[in-house]
Amino acid sequence: MERDRRCPRCGQVIPWGETACPLCSEHRGYFWSMRRDTFLLVISVILILLFVATGFAVRSYHGREERLAWDWNKRGEEALQAGHADRALVDFRNALFHARDSPLYQLRLAQALAATGHVAQARAYLLSLQERDPGNGTVNLELARLAAGEHNISEAVRYYHDAVYCEWEGDAVARRRAVRLELVKFLIDSDQKETARAELIAVAANLPPDPELQTKVGALLSDVGGCDDALRLFRQALAAAPRSAPALAGAGECYFQSGHYTEAQRYLDRAVRQDGSLARAASMLATARAVLSLDPFMRQLGEQAKARRARLDFTQSLARLQACATQLGIDLKGAGGSRLQALDAEAVAVQPRAQVSHLRRDPQLLSYVMDVVFEIETATAQVCGEPRGQDLALLLIARQQEGARP
Repeated sequence: MERDRRCPRCGQVIPWGETACPLCSEHRGYFWSMRRDTFLLVISVILILLFVATGFAVRSYHGREERLAWDWNKRGEEALQAGHADRALVDFRNALFHARDSPLYQLRLAQALAATGHVAQARAYLLSLQERDPGNGTVNLELARLAAGEHNISEAVRYYHDAVYCEWEGDAVARRRAVRLELVKFLIDSDQKETARAELIAVAANLPPDPELQTKVGALLSDVGGCDDALRLFRQALAAAPRSAPALAGAGECYFQSGHYTEAQRYLDRAVRQDGSLARAASMLATARAVLSLDPFMRQLGEQAKARRARLDFTQSLARLQACATQLGIDLKGAGGSRLQALDAEAVAVQPRAQVSHLRRDPQLLSYVMDVVFEIETATAQVCGEPRGQDLALLLIARQQEGARP
């Protein structure tokens, strides 16, 4: 019997009756001729290569999707900035198709939806984003704008306040200030001046030393009746920029509104000299000058000057009375007993004594004649509208004297 033989290639025993090793014979193929560890190594390398190739393909796919999403988003932002909200809406939808979980693209889509009037859909996206990130300032700001667009004051104020105290990228202080100023504008437009004034006082307390910003906030405060706080800001702005026409005009207007016409004239005159296009300041300057030239109660005036002014004021009020009556179709000498007719009768009765010589010697007569003037200017303003020029100046003097009386 032949002795057992071992295969010189794989080391396995060749069975009896076989002329060659069945494992290493040529009809088994190349892989069967390899040793087991070599075979496993080759299989492992192939699997690794397949894994790497698959990972590369996946990364390539996701990279392509991200690039497509970014390109669509860029196009959408350009369209939105150019005022083409409908086109931007399509672009943002495409961007979100390639990156469904992107908060940025969802926010952009919500903005486009809001711009195209799809408020309910925009709010749904924004509320979903807010639920995921309650501290996102931009999301809360967009929700505030939606509420403001629907004139929901309480909801708008709540979201604006949330946005003020949220996290912001970049200069957070400046972004929060901008949000609060946007809230102020909404409140002013909604005739919520007291609330707007409170917000502006909060803004004014934390302003940087920026004359332009101080003037802007001061002008808003002046619009809502906060002239004392506004004047402080205008003075701060003028300390850094003494020739700032807007700050000069703002300070002049504050003095004008508070009845300090001498100071108003000084600041408004400087403002108009710096910028002749300030029509509002120029109009106030003309009125302030008229007040200062017509007021017979100024302390520095002598008796003769007071009497001359009172006589001039009386003549001006009679012309205003007649013009108002003509506008309304009223015959001042006719029957009817209207307020204007009664004032005309009173003026006719006092007219013989409303002469400079009498007024200079009789202060009580001067006061009575000016009371008639003030009554005429007040009554005609009520029925014929706010006057202009000298009549407006007389009306302002009347209001000032009324406020000065105990």
